[in-house]
Amino acid sequence: MSYWKAKKILVTGGAGFIGHKLVARLLDLGANISILDDLSKGSKQNLAPYFNKIRFTQTDLLNSTVIKDSLKGCQVCFHLAAKIGGIGYFHKMPATILRDNSIMNFNLWDAAVEADAKMVCLSSSMVFERATTFPTSESAIATSPSPKSGYGFSKLLSEYIARTYYEEFGVKYLIARPFNVYGEGELPGEYVGYAHVIPDLIGKVLRGQYPLEILGSGNQTRCYTYVDDVVDGMLFIAERTENDDFNIGTTAETTVTELAERIWRLCKRKEPLKFKHMSSFKDDVQRRFPDVSKIMQLGWSPKTSLDEGLRKTIEWIRMQHEA
Repeated sequence: MSYWKAKKILVTGGAGFIGHKLVARLLDLGANISILDDLSKGSKQNLAPYFNKIRFTQTDLLNSTVIKDSLKGCQVCFHLAAKIGGIGYFHKMPATILRDNSIMNFNLWDAAVEADAKMVCLSSSMVFERATTFPTSESAIATSPSPKSGYGFSKLLSEYIARTYYEEFGVKYLIARPFNVYGEGELPGEYVGYAHVIPDLIGKVLRGQYPLEILGSGNQTRCYTYVDDVVDGMLFIAERTENDDFNIGTTAETTVTELAERIWRLCKRKEPLKFKHMSSFKDDVQRRFPDVSKIMQLGWSPKTSLDEGLRKTIEWIRMQHEA
């Protein structure tokens, strides 16, 4: 029998990019799911296939009144709701991001003190935006300089909230720290950096932009992780452990230039690829490379190659453009 069969699960941000994928997977595993989402980034359309199987409440977690009732009887809570976007969004809204993400976390964990749920905190590789050791392991959280960005700091604070509420109140927690998630469900944004780099580049390539604009030198590296692998990693650790933190990602380090070349080829553009290098943002991290040996030693590993994940993402974004 599935570990998740008939379990009562709360997913905050369940209509969002990662959230709706998590909801679909949990439904396949037989869970009973409630969702809280303010639809600021998520969409009801993401949940349309499942509306007769879930309990959905449109609400803002800045308002704490609805949270206690939603957590009653809940066995696992996946907290994904956050102010999130690409590097341009981080620089445009730093105070709003830090304020709102922090208040949402405090409201949820305050309610968890009276509940008996395992709280899964979705953190971010941005907590390591100033890391100096590579690959970067979970233990580097104790030695890395604090993030400069409001978003990165809000995610670091969310990890501290999870740990300290366990230390003082016994609230069970897990910290899932995905690295550079991509896949179907995130559209290119209204300005450069509103969305993450993969949908941003795909959108520009499909629109016919030439030369292709990229931020900075293109030598920045990331380890891009397909969204279904991130969801599987979150469920994997939630089934097996608690009161711990895990990096979730791949070890395939890819430069932005290499990424753009793959997208260009997979979109079947015929022109020789040329770049227009745009000024980067001041806090553009030059290298992000996780050590994922901790979760892999438990038996998890990513299944989706970058080319395979990009093909699926390109096709999904192409369909949205044609709709």
